[in-house]
This record gives sequence, C-alpha cells and structure tokens, in this order.
Amino acid sequence: MDKKDIVTAFTKGLNVIKAFDSEDTSMTITDVAKKVDITRASARRLLLTLESESYVSQIDGFFSLTPKIIELGYSYYASLPWSDLAYQNMKKVVDSCKLSCSISIIDGTSVICIMRIPATRILSEGIHVGSRLPVAYSATGRLYMAKMKEEELYKYILKLPLKQLTKKSITDPDVLYKKILKDKNATYQIVEEEIEDGLIAIAVPIYNRDEQMIATMNISTHSSYKNIEVLKKEIIPPLMKAAKDTSDAIKLLQQY
Repeated sequence: MDKKDIVTAFTKGLNVIKAFDSEDTSMTITDVAKKVDITRASARRLLLTLESESYVSQIDGFFSLTPKIIELGYSYYASLPWSDLAYQNMKKVVDSCKLSCSISIIDGTSVICIMRIPATRILSEGIHVGSRLPVAYSATGRLYMAKMKEEELYKYILKLPLKQLTKKSITDPDVLYKKILKDKNATYQIVEEEIEDGLIAIAVPIYNRDEQMIATMNISTHSSYKNIEVLKKEIIPPLMKAAKDTSDAIKLLQQY
C-alpha cells in the first residue's frame, strides 16, 4: 500500500477515540495529546471535530465519549455471528418471562445497553440500545465489580459517583465495597430499588473462550410485578440458561 494514499489525520482521529477506555473515560486535551503521542494543537482540533459531530462531549475542559460512538461499531457488531444466537436466546427469555431482556457491557463508570428485546407490554422501561446507567446501582455493574480483585475493586469504587437516587441507594464507598465482597461468589446479581423506586434488576454473566466476562444478560421489572423470591425461582433459571447458551456459542465461534 502506498503511504500517500493514507489519510494521517483520520488515523490520528481513530487513535484519539481509542484513547478513551475504562481507565481514562474523561480527559483534557493535554491528556489526549500525551496518550496518543500527538501535539496538543492536533489533539484539540481532533477533539473539537469529534465534538462537532456529537461523538464526544466536553465539560469544564474534560472530554468524554458519547453513546453516539456506538454507531461507528454497529455495522461490525451486527455482523457478528454470535449476535444472532444471542438474540435467539434472549427471545426465549422474553417469551417465557414476559419481561424485556438486554445485553450490557461496562464502560468506565457507566453500563451501556448494546442489545435489547422489549417485552410486549404497555409499560416502557425507558431503556434502549445505547442507554447508560450508573455502574454503582445497576445489576450489570455489580456483577462486573464482583469479578475485580479486592484492591482494584476498592480503587474503582472510589471513582464512582455515588448519589442518593432512592432511599436504598448505597452512598458510602465502604458499604458498597463490603456488599460486593459479600456477593463476590454469586452467579448473578440483583439490585433492588437503588436506581429507581420499585425497580428490580437482575444480571447474569456472558463469558468468552478464556472465561472472561465480556457482557451480561439482564432483565428489569417493577417490584409490584413479582417479589424477589418468585423472581429467583422463575426468572433467574431461564436467564442463566440463555446466558450460558450464548457463552457456549461465543466460545465455539472463537475456536475458528
């Protein structure tokens, strides 16, 4: 390939996007320039260009990726063979439980919904592909935190914005840390009314070939629909089976 055909500015722009990760979710122009190894002026132009297209947002000089960035990878994601299999498994959960089912991942201090099948119900939970929820108060976030090493976990919790969203929201880092450690060996996570009054969320893990958790399959419902014990008995088993079947499919596909 002839180097004169390469658009260097475009390559730098991609590197700027990739610079944002779980450790650096929000950065200044100087931070980006240093991490990508480009001049501050170049970093500024690239970040402002991305901001003009709504791919990044800026607050007090700190830049962060926006959910719109998902559009850049959607075509590739939609073409992944396991996404079809995951969809089929999620559909089984929706059909049997009559509840919406999602697949979510963690991004910094947020959880992002990357796939969702809504239940045919009048009530809308207001969650869609690209929606972000706080890690601290989501079942997916709790599950990811439970997989962290203890020292890493405590440092991570100190970075989380802990707010009193409901009367049950945990706002003390030490209390949250102890709760995560207590539930560390659980095969699922339930968060009850910590992000919204009456809302109950359940998440189970999806693993890759290396037994690393890469996502969660989750459902949410209102406490008036069914109590916790009924949810554990009727909802968690089919949800865990769907997640396991999805994990098995991913592991099989990654062998080739």
